[in-house]
Amino acid sequence: MSNERRSQGSTPDAEAERALKQLFAHAKPRPLPPEADAEEVRRAVYAEWDAATGRRVFRRRAGFAAAASVVLALGLWVGFAPSPGDAPALARVERVEGLIDGAGGEPLVVGTAPAAGDVVTTGAGQIALRLESGGSLRIGAQSRVVLTGADAAELLAGVLYFDSEDARDGADFNVATNLGNVRDVGTQFLARLDSVAGRFDVGVRSGRIELTSVGETGAAGVGERLVVMRDGASIRRDTIATFGGDWDWVERVAPPFDTDGRTISDFLTWFAEQTGRTVEFGSPDAERAARERITGSVDLPLLQELSAVLAIADLTYALDGERVVINSR
Repeated sequence: MSNERRSQGSTPDAEAERALKQLFAHAKPRPLPPEADAEEVRRAVYAEWDAATGRRVFRRRAGFAAAASVVLALGLWVGFAPSPGDAPALARVERVEGLIDGAGGEPLVVGTAPAAGDVVTTGAGQIALRLESGGSLRIGAQSRVVLTGADAAELLAGVLYFDSEDARDGADFNVATNLGNVRDVGTQFLARLDSVAGRFDVGVRSGRIELTSVGETGAAGVGERLVVMRDGASIRRDTIATFGGDWDWVERVAPPFDTDGRTISDFLTWFAEQTGRTVEFGSPDAERAARERITGSVDLPLLQELSAVLAIADLTYALDGERVVINSR
């Protein structure tokens, strides 16, 4: 634009600002992306962050390119939802599958910190929480759980899994239901409440639990399950396998294991803890090869991740019941 046509006293910068104001005055806000895409968007942002900071991280995530394009096109800022009010945070979300409702119906995403009194409703999804006390709490599909304390939860419906992992010494975890209460003693256990059938059962993968119902207390150890019925009958003892079946969903939502700099043996120890299986080596050569260190991180479904990690040292595995046998090619 020439100086003659410019308003008196106007500068190029002022003209540009005026033009921008006129442009934005006619612009309509862009539509927000679908809620279902939010988690993929966040994962895309984290992947870009890893790349920018130089970390060697390899993840298989469906729809990664589409999510990244949403970030670039919309300039979407992704953050973590704070805990409502002044209630203390009791946990941090480590893994989410599907759309999970937290306090006030707000979706929970990786990094969100649920607070005391929050109700977690999973619908068709499932979620893994890292408790402030150090343990891992996982909640299955079609479940409702209230976080009632640093080491306590109320199961309203559905199924949950607790693994004491690195929980602080002496911090037992307690689960309350309308049919009975469970206390763990350094363990991995599964608690399921079927409100329609009036049944509450607790299965133990490792360690020991105590179940109290209608004035009666029963204890269970590895491979045992205690069952309580609404009709008020005594606690019934049953058996449960420590792998597969009842535990499959627990594996699918297992928190990620940072393999970078760790040995294959370290990963195999973690794999055994997450699946309830025992790991054995088919030969001394295979055991020696498992001492090799891993460079980079892998985040895949557990059996696929096992294959990827073993391939680093040219190892394979075979499933034999509850055993996982590691062999050289």
